[in-house]
Amino acid sequence: MNRTLIVRACAVGDFVLNLAALEALHRVNDSVRFTLVGYPPTLELARDFVPVDAIYSIETDPWWRLFYESIPDLSFESSIVWMKDPVVAENLRRSGVPIVFRADPFPHYDHAATHLLRTLGLPEPPLPDLWKQEIAEIIIHPSSGSAAKNWPYFDELTARLGESCRVLSKGDRTLTEVSQRLRYCRAYIGNDSGITHLAAYLGVPTIALFGPTNPRTWGPIGRRARIIWKTKLEDISVDEVLQTLKWMI
Repeated sequence: MNRTLIVRACAVGDFVLNLAALEALHRVNDSVRFTLVGYPPTLELARDFVPVDAIYSIETDPWWRLFYESIPDLSFESSIVWMKDPVVAENLRRSGVPIVFRADPFPHYDHAATHLLRTLGLPEPPLPDLWKQEIAEIIIHPSSGSAAKNWPYFDELTARLGESCRVLSKGDRTLTEVSQRLRYCRAYIGNDSGITHLAAYLGVPTIALFGPTNPRTWGPIGRRARIIWKTKLEDISVDEVLQTLKWMI
């Protein structure tokens, strides 16, 4: 068994884009078992895709100490640290981890998921397909991490979809519960957000509405993902979204 420590403290969408790299690593070495350090509610998503032994918060002892000192008696064969700052990686080496690899988590070019795979020198794995539609509802998530990323016409969209849609509100469920709910719906529509990345990666028919962010770098990846991108979000019409939805389902 190869016990590998992953240090990745990031938002939901960034971590979903990181899952392909973890899956690719497991495909080339099926004996690898991951211990993840970062933000646990987000990291829990990995359990559906790779073998996870444990998940820890980077804000708790002893892990937060890696920002300024080594930790004795760490029993890992290797560690991957996706951080710009080299301090954590250096302290893991001082802690006795024999193989420590560090890379910048953000790309200078190309898509973010491709960049993360490239840091490990691994090819893209097949995209997951966990979509198993059992309910007829279309899930809509009108929020994101920034007001500038929020499409302004969700109220009109939900009114026109009527009872066929369900609006997913912030804090409605844990991420794990949201993941379970998404994979059984008919389709998903959302902004540039972590939940949109999750829906797409699961294989759910997903419409992602992009404006200020470039989807060539930060767009969701998935078997049934469709991105509508216009520089001004308000230029994406409800009719265009409904047309895309009709084509997808």
